[in-house]
Amino acid sequence: MDLSSIDFMDMHNHTLWSDGIHSPEKIIENAIEHNLTAIGISDHFQTDKCNSVPTENLENYIKNLEDLKLKYKDYIEIYSGIEICMNRDLCDLNNLPYDMLNKLDYVLLEYIDYFKNSVKLSELETYTKHLKCNIGLAHTDLLCLYKNYGLNFLINKLKENNLFWELNVNEGYEYFDTIVKSIDTWRTKRLFKYLKKNDIKISVGSDTHCLDYYNIRKLKIGNMLSKHKSIKILKYDCSISTAMEFGNNITSHYGI
Repeated sequence: MDLSSIDFMDMHNHTLWSDGIHSPEKIIENAIEHNLTAIGISDHFQTDKCNSVPTENLENYIKNLEDLKLKYKDYIEIYSGIEICMNRDLCDLNNLPYDMLNKLDYVLLEYIDYFKNSVKLSELETYTKHLKCNIGLAHTDLLCLYKNYGLNFLINKLKENNLFWELNVNEGYEYFDTIVKSIDTWRTKRLFKYLKKNDIKISVGSDTHCLDYYNIRKLKIGNMLSKHKSIKILKYDCSISTAMEFGNNITSHYGI
């Protein structure tokens, strides 16, 4: 899975396998309708926080996604993923089924350095060293971690653990809007400069649970940022939702 080669992606989606209300097929067909070139299914792995895929059903989940790859191969790239809650109170992190997880295209790790009993950035290697698939940080505020740890430490940990970073455009997370609004500030520009310099890939995800709230315009902006393309025009509007009204012109200019 080469994120840099994907033109228009949405790598974070939940289905009936966990706490989403749509089938994987519905998510995939929605992506095709919106002209995405790649879609990722990343249901929750066994956790107490919500409906999720238990270990005993993981093989069936993977098989379902592999079958769908074949079914839709002429229309869109499909990637099999899963989201693991890195809060020790909500997930049995000491008994992760690495053999099965490594059959996926990627794993998203959520809630790093977030809750009291969350795995810290400095502790990630305990888990990532067992994963051979692609690994990403889901809905993680890197600007906050940058402030807490310093940029060099943050970048080194991303590199050491071979992590990609997700731009999550879901309304439930404010950091994406913050990035868009601050894209021309020294700190945000420096973060993106170091990510690019160190070849740390960026994914984009809608974190969809219900397609009624699918925001294709924010997804387009996220994809522009993931390719380090300029969104300078957006800084003149302090409201990201209003700025998205320019989405069609902006994205066509950049070929998305």
